[in-house]
Amino acid sequence: MRKNIIDDDEVYIPDIGDTDEEIDIHGQYPRSNAGIALGWSPLEQQMFDLLLMNRFAKYDGEVIEESAKAIIHLIKTFPSHEISRIAAIALMSFQLDAMEDKGFEDEYNKYVDYIRKHPEDAEIY
Repeated sequence: MRKNIIDDDEVYIPDIGDTDEEIDIHGQYPRSNAGIALGWSPLEQQMFDLLLMNRFAKYDGEVIEESAKAIIHLIKTFPSHEISRIAAIALMSFQLDAMEDKGFEDEYNKYVDYIRKHPEDAEIY
């Protein structure tokens, strides 16, 4: 594979091992050969880097495909503030698992079961 990025200033993650200088990464962003060929903007590069260059998923095409389908579904189905709310809840669910050793799905199912048995206790807004 040929490398389109020639200029060292275009490197997104600077090598800080051998320098004491202050490093300025302002205006730098992830770049890929495909992104360069497609003329992607910095926002496009960052967005697709988060999806496609994920260090845990980049070798698993099925995971990438499912992630892309989920994002497409969210964008088509929900307004942006609802997507933000869903993302915030997902992040808190990881914290719930890490700090309280509880899973979101289990806690949600407990809540639903309780409300079925005690509908008078359902939150009303």
